Amino acid sequence: MKKLAILPISAAFLMTPCAHAAAPPLTLMSLRSLVGVSQARINSAGTEIVFVASVGDYVHDRYDKRLMLVPAAGGAPRAITPVVKGLSDPQWSPSGDRIAYVADDAKGNAQVYGITASGHARVQITHAKYDVEQYAWNPAGTSIAYVVEDGPRDPAAFARHDDLWSVHDDGFLTPYAPRPSHLWIARSSGGGDRRLTSGSWSVLEAAPPFVGTAIDPSWSADGRSIVFTRQADADDSDSDRTSIAMVDVASGSVTKLDHRSQYEYQPAYAPSGRSIAYLFPHGPGPISVLNVFVANGSANVDVTSALDRDVVGVDWLGPNRLLMLVSDHAQTALYTQSLTGTATRVNLDALNPSDFSVAKDGAIAFVASATDRPAEVYVLPSVNAAPRRLTDLNAKFAAFSYGRSEEFTWTSTSGERSDGILTYPVGYVPGKRYPLVLRIHGGPEAFSSLAFQGFRQIEAGRGYVVFEPNYRGSDNLGNTYEHAIYKDPGDGPGQDVMAGVAQLEARGLVDPKREAVTGHSYGGYMTTWLIGHWHQWRCAVVGDGMIDWVEEYDLSATGNLAWARDSLGGSPWTAQAAAIYREGSPITYAGKIVTPTRIIIGMADETTPVPEAFALYHALHDQGVPVDLIAIPKAHHFPSDPVRAEGYWRVTLDWVQRYLPSR
Repeated sequence: MKKLAILPISAAFLMTPCAHAAAPPLTLMSLRSLVGVSQARINSAGTEIVFVASVGDYVHDRYDKRLMLVPAAGGAPRAITPVVKGLSDPQWSPSGDRIAYVADDAKGNAQVYGITASGHARVQITHAKYDVEQYAWNPAGTSIAYVVEDGPRDPAAFARHDDLWSVHDDGFLTPYAPRPSHLWIARSSGGGDRRLTSGSWSVLEAAPPFVGTAIDPSWSADGRSIVFTRQADADDSDSDRTSIAMVDVASGSVTKLDHRSQYEYQPAYAPSGRSIAYLFPHGPGPISVLNVFVANGSANVDVTSALDRDVVGVDWLGPNRLLMLVSDHAQTALYTQSLTGTATRVNLDALNPSDFSVAKDGAIAFVASATDRPAEVYVLPSVNAAPRRLTDLNAKFAAFSYGRSEEFTWTSTSGERSDGILTYPVGYVPGKRYPLVLRIHGGPEAFSSLAFQGFRQIEAGRGYVVFEPNYRGSDNLGNTYEHAIYKDPGDGPGQDVMAGVAQLEARGLVDPKREAVTGHSYGGYMTTWLIGHWHQWRCAVVGDGMIDWVEEYDLSATGNLAWARDSLGGSPWTAQAAAIYREGSPITYAGKIVTPTRIIIGMADETTPVPEAFALYHALHDQGVPVDLIAIPKAHHFPSDPVRAEGYWRVTLDWVQRYLPSR
């Protein structure tokens, strides 16, 4: 078998800080050197960690990704693959002698491959006709379970374009009849692919409407069954219609875990026994924090009911304890949770983890960042130990000046206690008033945190105060705060944001006559809402913004039909919900907008469909409001290539600088 050549790590991976008389602020050009660090996976023995490192290639407009390995005890990380197209999701074999990962084959289809920890003996494990979406090793290390989309029901008819199909809950850009995804099994040595499940239902592979995600299937400790998230059908906006299901590996028989048919996500078998952890909304309704439930036989217990924080990821930390990734005030955090006790936050100081993995001995590998340090790989020998940083691939970024970021809290007009991230300009002088740029997060079930955000620091480097408010609906302040956005999509959140702005003005930090507002996705919704109801803004930037709730319901994919219905209490085509769809849509108030506005839209965006941006553009243009519509070719909800992604940020900065000069 041909061995892969192990290429040297690129110079960008190993650059060290150079001496500067005065440390410069970040720029878009300096971010070109940023190394993306993700998906850190520790082996079962807790001795080595594999992760994905990526750098932008701005000549060929791509991200170059490699698998890298670092000892958990410390030492220099090393690349174990060359640049691999489509690289993602590394996973150790149970014995720790091999690493599987997903990469593109010669036809461009995502497949599972395996290599040794030294990067040798590469083998293609799966031979699917379409992209492998998820996979997992069996406990013996002899097989891989993987998820792949079915082909057309009638391939010959499809080939001759006899392919008309009936639309249900599908995005307006869906290119063909939705196809379910199903589980297959392959030998870990390669080949022997056999189908395990079938039917009109699907393994979840699209984004759910609120929180939760599609994850790899999970094997039972005895290797006899696999648990996964089952979707009722293949339609891309039905990712709310989910339940936890188990398949018997020998027979292919599928059974549901319980009676629920909506909003169950992310199941994981315990390392021993038959317990299954999974996520389900606390309630009332799906606009709520996700709690962790543990099922074992007839018992099905909400073990985090007392935590009152949104759990976005969960895995087992031994047979009777869980490790969870949690949205908590101004940080992401790791918590431990016993099956019968309380949750305990792991002390990570200023670090904000983004993912994690657990070894058999309880050692934890995770990727994390801080406001002035980009993401790196860290290890916790135990939950009571101090975190140790294992990589320094972004050492160059220690040589830049950063604006100080801190949690900022205030009370809204309704009495809601809100928080957000306040970043001071680089070179801040107390007592001086500065121009303000609002950066509003999307979701809305998400939040702004004290993690590293390069664009935040670029704006601070240009002399702006940057304010990132976590308005009601954000998932970092508990269930009541998140659920408060139900049937109140704009007014309540808008009041929250403006109360925060008023607090900053009262402190003498910002100049009320020099304020701009920007946001992406639901942040674009909030931006458009604010400029339709308040008029002090010098300018606004709406990126892939949700402008019209009816359009979201009728045209959008990725669960947004369910998102709209469950956020507003029904369909826009029923009498009880029609009014709130109209009154809660920013496009309704476009006639009141006077703010110079730049609109940015990805031309392949199904999440916030393109017609919404065009409608806002024409509404403002026809009223004589300064407006500009920037189209990004081939981009979905954000550009996936580095050149266009940089272009998105550049046109945002240029518009703000045009109307709100700072230096």
